[in-house]
Amino acid sequence: MKIIAIAHDPGGANAVAATVAALRAAGTQVEAYAKGPAIHQFQRLVVACTPVSQEHQTIFVPLTGDILLTGTSQYDEFERDAIFWARQKCIPSIAVIDYWANYRQRFQPLNNPTEPIFPDVITALDKVCAAGMLTDGIPEKRIRVVGQPYFAWLIARQKSRKGILKLPENILFASQPNANEVEILRILIKVLTDYEPLKKFLIRFHPRQGKCRASLDLLAESGLPFAIDESADTLATLHQQDIMLGITSIILIEAALMGIPAGSLVIGVDDTLITNQRRITIPLNSSEKLREFLYFPQHGKIEEQFFEQQRDADLRVAQLCKSII
Repeated sequence: MKIIAIAHDPGGANAVAATVAALRAAGTQVEAYAKGPAIHQFQRLVVACTPVSQEHQTIFVPLTGDILLTGTSQYDEFERDAIFWARQKCIPSIAVIDYWANYRQRFQPLNNPTEPIFPDVITALDKVCAAGMLTDGIPEKRIRVVGQPYFAWLIARQKSRKGILKLPENILFASQPNANEVEILRILIKVLTDYEPLKKFLIRFHPRQGKCRASLDLLAESGLPFAIDESADTLATLHQQDIMLGITSIILIEAALMGIPAGSLVIGVDDTLITNQRRITIPLNSSEKLREFLYFPQHGKIEEQFFEQQRDADLRVAQLCKSII
């Protein structure tokens, strides 16, 4: 059996790469192809792949395999073209959903959005995701609730929780553009000024934001022991942190799944982070909530249930691949 794995967008690439790793560990032959942002994501997870240029159509001509495994991309046709290729070759296909949003759009071609290209099977993160997929018009017979493989990959690399009772000393803040980020940082600095356990405050700027001068000026004036995180891999940085703060960054979800308390500073912005509703990441809408979170960074029961739902999702998707031949 040979599986063809394909991905473009980062979220889908993480999920596909985690599944490829599980398949290869079980001795299954997998040819993996990554395009654009997916190349870096495969490298982060240390999963070998073949890089694909912008003109991806040529790779399908000599391609052969028994199953197609893909991520999903809204603005690139790589996965949709792959699913169409598999359909023409009568090869069963599976697409992995990596987040709770835009379900139908992931399968709508840019030149014909009224005719989605559905694979044979579409995975769902959980029952909430499956319900959203049905509402969005995904055929029920194609949906399988198995979890998110990248979430399982993160959980397997979870930091020990034994030190959670110790007050956080090393704090990472993920800034992001157009999200009241300067004012939120101002509030954060004010709280941290009186927070004596602080040893080091790291700020990570979003790639689209650059090094925000207003934010850097605030930090320089604050007197806090701060530094800019410019590492290529956020996962390596996260392992060194006691607590993670951000606005609605996906890094917050990564931190929480790695066992690091993650607080979402939704002050003056819309709370769009779905994991806040599940208490996987903790919504903080005031300086008082922030202060409480610093002194009592707890993990709740609902989060533990979510951990159990996602644990071994990579193995379940790998098994799903084998079962649909």
